[in-house]
Amino acid sequence: MQKTLVSVKGVSKKFCKDLKANMYYGIKDVMRQSLGLPPHNGALRPHEFWALDGVSFDLHEGEILAVIGANGSGKTTLMRLISGIYSMDRGSVDIMGVGKTTAIFALNAGMNPLFTGLENIYLKGAMFGLSKKELKEKLDFIIEFSELKEFLNSPVGNYSSGMKARLAYSVAIATEPNLFIIDEALAVGDSLFKAKCYEHLQEYVKQPNKAVIYVTNRIRKVMAVASRVIILDKGKLIYDTTNSAEALEFYINNCLQGLSEELRETRLRRVQEFEM
Repeated sequence: MQKTLVSVKGVSKKFCKDLKANMYYGIKDVMRQSLGLPPHNGALRPHEFWALDGVSFDLHEGEILAVIGANGSGKTTLMRLISGIYSMDRGSVDIMGVGKTTAIFALNAGMNPLFTGLENIYLKGAMFGLSKKELKEKLDFIIEFSELKEFLNSPVGNYSSGMKARLAYSVAIATEPNLFIIDEALAVGDSLFKAKCYEHLQEYVKQPNKAVIYVTNRIRKVMAVASRVIILDKGKLIYDTTNSAEALEFYINNCLQGLSEELRETRLRRVQEFEM
């Protein structure tokens, strides 16, 4: 039986589409908390919507879980809830077997273009919670994995987007997290480095107490690396499978709802030919 590292139970998160209403609700909720009252988490108020609605799943040791869905389906919101960036309105996230979580939502965030690559390694490492001593111990790995040794003394502002992605990703994986959350972080960079990252992730999760959550809409990459796929649609988890090919067909069919049978089959075939 696989060990459960993260258990997500009935998680819901709502947002407000209107700025003024959002500020008003925020003030009311802060006042309720200051009075010792629970925050409002019942029915939706005007202009509010559920970004996530009752999502439940368990993440097991050794899994690379791909989370896919159309834009606005709740993928990034879910990852930010698991990472502790957002608070939830309902449900729970139990981090049962996870000692350290590293989440990447924007690879280049926090990097200073005027600093050298080496200086940015220390800057980015500090953002991920690594001490200077730990960074020195992991420096050789970061340099080797990023393949940027000859550029480390150059300002990062002179790097290509792919080089920046290499550097930031290498620092992130050097934190050796139990749970590694990647939100479209590998959408930038050259194909060879991406392939290296995917191969590394597959080896990485073979270690005890390791798992990866990978958020993307690049189905071909999902099929190459994921051991399990969940699909979100309008804030709800609608599919959960260990068969990536089945996930592709379900996902595309779900996106093509409302079309005629003939047109849906034609577009599905084209997507499958392109992605496969």
